[in-house]
Amino acid sequence: MSEPLMQLLAELPPAEPEPARAERIRMRCRARLARQAPRQPDSRIRSARVWQPLIAALGVAYLIGAIVEALRVYL
Repeated sequence: MSEPLMQLLAELPPAEPEPARAERIRMRCRARLARQAPRQPDSRIRSARVWQPLIAALGVAYLIGAIVEALRVYL
């Protein structure tokens, strides 16, 4: 960067939020997190528990099939 640009950047004030505003934001975040905590697991999470092992098993079966075919070709 050029020297004049560096001087202009050095004169800028630090980017820090006002303490009162930062505290209000923290309190709102904590309140929202507290409201979300007791919820039941989402149905997407439950369905992922079913699909992930199934996809892993199919991937392993595909890999075994590919290895068997490769061995057939080379042996």
